[in-house]
Amino acid sequence: METVKINVTSAEKASRLELFIRWIWGTIVGIILCIIGVFACIAMFVQWFYILLLGKRNAALAKFVTNWFKGMTQLYFYMYLSTDERPPLMPEL
Repeated sequence: METVKINVTSAEKASRLELFIRWIWGTIVGIILCIIGVFACIAMFVQWFYILLLGKRNAALAKFVTNWFKGMTQLYFYMYLSTDERPPLMPEL
């Protein structure tokens, strides 16, 4: 099990332009993450059978799903105004 560590940074001032850009950027990244999320769900299903049959995890599938969850978490923190750090357009897969 890995420990979850979250570093949150935010500036005191926010502009209306930044909020508009945040909305546009979050929508684009959200659409991309939703598409990747379909594959992440498939990967979780395949991982379940892999564990059921072989009794161990597949490292590549586990890394893919973990990185997708990290990307979604970064997006949520950004969209809910908890941090000013933009999430990457594509998560590290």
